[in-house]
Amino acid sequence: MKKIRAVFFDFDGVLIDSLPTMKLAWGSVKNNFNLKIEFSEYSKYIGLPFFEILGNLKISEKLRNDIYIHYSEKATLFSGHIRLNPYAKDILLWLKKNNFKTAIVTSKDFVRSNQLIEMFNLKIDLLMTPESTNRGKPHPDPLIIAAQKLSVNLNESIFIGDMFSDMLCAKQSGCLYLHYLMGYQKLKNDSYGGNISSLIEIKEFIINY
Repeated sequence: MKKIRAVFFDFDGVLIDSLPTMKLAWGSVKNNFNLKIEFSEYSKYIGLPFFEILGNLKISEKLRNDIYIHYSEKATLFSGHIRLNPYAKDILLWLKKNNFKTAIVTSKDFVRSNQLIEMFNLKIDLLMTPESTNRGKPHPDPLIIAAQKLSVNLNESIFIGDMFSDMLCAKQSGCLYLHYLMGYQKLKNDSYGGNISSLIEIKEFIINY
């Protein structure tokens, strides 16, 4: 049996809690563009690329780029509301100390993701954002490309996610998967990975794998 060599993380809901910031940014979009779509509807699609979310919400294509710009500006403005999830730094430091390769695989754009990585001083080897692939989650492409960039096999890697789109992405790529139950969708995954209630449990999973 192969050992784990790389650990990939979703960002929002797994390493960070950005829900308050998303809610504020979407509220500003809703008011500015006179939309009737509540955040509860928007939040169903967290984990998908932003333009795909707008498509699922049936928002006119003519508005989408302006909404993206407005949302990004407000999300940056309200970024002070974002918090690291418990043990996020601890597990990243443990992985680095023990020579595991690490990546953040997110549907958030590169600029905002990189700002948050710098803000929280997160030590990772690779950041994978929608700009790096033609198809985002739940397609397998982000994980496939991340593994290629880190020179690891997907069957030697594990992806930590919190949304159904994360689970599908991992399953279709052949990557092991752990579902973080304290994230934004409390799904059960027992078929080819497992469930964790704390990020520190990743260490135990890897040691016992």
